[in-house]
Amino acid sequence: MELSFGNELPKLDVLIVGAGLAGLTSGVKILAKEDSLNLKIIDECGSPGGQLGTQGLRFVNKEQTEMIDLMNQLNVTLRVREEAEGVQLERCWDLDRGLMSAAVKFELRRYIKMLDLRMKKFSSLRFQFRKRIPTMERHICSYLFFRRSRQFMFNLVELFSGVPPSQINFDEFMCLCSSCGGLSVIIDIYFEMPKSMMDVSCKQLLDALMEKLHVVEILKNVKVVKVKHFKDYVEVTTSLGKPYTAQAVILAMPWERVLELEFEPPLPKRYLKQTVHKEGPKKLLTQFYMRYNKSHWVYQGYSGNFLNVQPFVVGYENQPSEYCGYMMHSKDESVSVKETVYDLLREHFGEEMQSPLEYKEQTMELNTTLNKPQTRPWLRVIWAGSASGATRNRNLMGGAVESGIRAAVSALYVVRPQVVSWRDLQEVQDKKFYEGISLSNMTGFLSRVNLYNFTFYSVFVIGLVFLLNFGYSQSA
Repeated sequence: MELSFGNELPKLDVLIVGAGLAGLTSGVKILAKEDSLNLKIIDECGSPGGQLGTQGLRFVNKEQTEMIDLMNQLNVTLRVREEAEGVQLERCWDLDRGLMSAAVKFELRRYIKMLDLRMKKFSSLRFQFRKRIPTMERHICSYLFFRRSRQFMFNLVELFSGVPPSQINFDEFMCLCSSCGGLSVIIDIYFEMPKSMMDVSCKQLLDALMEKLHVVEILKNVKVVKVKHFKDYVEVTTSLGKPYTAQAVILAMPWERVLELEFEPPLPKRYLKQTVHKEGPKKLLTQFYMRYNKSHWVYQGYSGNFLNVQPFVVGYENQPSEYCGYMMHSKDESVSVKETVYDLLREHFGEEMQSPLEYKEQTMELNTTLNKPQTRPWLRVIWAGSASGATRNRNLMGGAVESGIRAAVSALYVVRPQVVSWRDLQEVQDKKFYEGISLSNMTGFLSRVNLYNFTFYSVFVIGLVFLLNFGYSQSA
């Protein structure tokens, strides 16, 4: 593609669009390598952090190595969540209640294990688009019998991929899961939150990032609408018509937002969306934070780990007397999130849950992760974001950090190639994260046994035996 020469002298070395975790990580990495660069960050939100938020905790497993290295660099404490000795507190999941709870959890465990055993066949670095592949909705309904187990998986698919299970096929979902180490790891991070997992304070992390970037100007409530690529610089135009010119631009934003921008010249075909899905209203995710005078859930015998399948609400203890969580909902349900959360928690943890000393919430759209990870820059335009550019830990904090570091190295290679070492290039090389589980043919066969096919083949065999006996008796 032939680019034209511009008439402007770029005022910035690097411009970062998006002040989420990926964009802030890029800024920190760039300044750590070359602090003389003229760097600026712009964001359409009123405060930096993006989906990281400023309240509550985020959970990190040991496989998110980029995230752990960043925490050490920022001197942010990663706390190992260890349960107090002698204390046995239960989780509060609606999957654990009811006459059929044991059967619901049994078929869920078998289904999750089956997917994990098949995960080795899929790669987080590519998306397969074979024909006649069932959607996740159809796959779930074919393997799970109970309504609650189906709804749990529907919620998980939509939370992780950003689209309903009817709009993502089985191969696409498995490619996403393989980037995080399997479906069991995703369930641990989003729902189980085991005590062996590490957690980090969102506020502490954001404060440490902002301290590293105190010399960088961060413009808030600035929306980018156009990106014009010249041979020796990039011009970015905001919704108010103000242009910004830079030698390199990092678009640290979800890929569906990138595709909404006007590009001149147009984006090459390799960056355009390859999947065809119905466009519809996206679900929202509201994160909530509540502070009480004491831990009311502990007095009821619960650890605070809460899950309600419908409506979909997840909660956990942040600190003693502090409670956090999130609710996935439609746009029409936004006004009733607080009331819904209060009602559910009051029902299980007591009337006191309706009267917190402090309540905060933050609502955002779910990120869509249906695109192939965008790791190759478009000359001076570079991509970043957990959902759009990560090859490992997609839609997790580790993925945001990984893509932010890769974007920073790519930008430095454009504006200051002499400061980029071979170690930097090696650090951002694509790696297959999930090697999978080796399994025998018998293990694979048994993992596919479920209530549906067991009942079908049982009826088939019994019917066949009956017909043979009937035919034999008639002939005799």
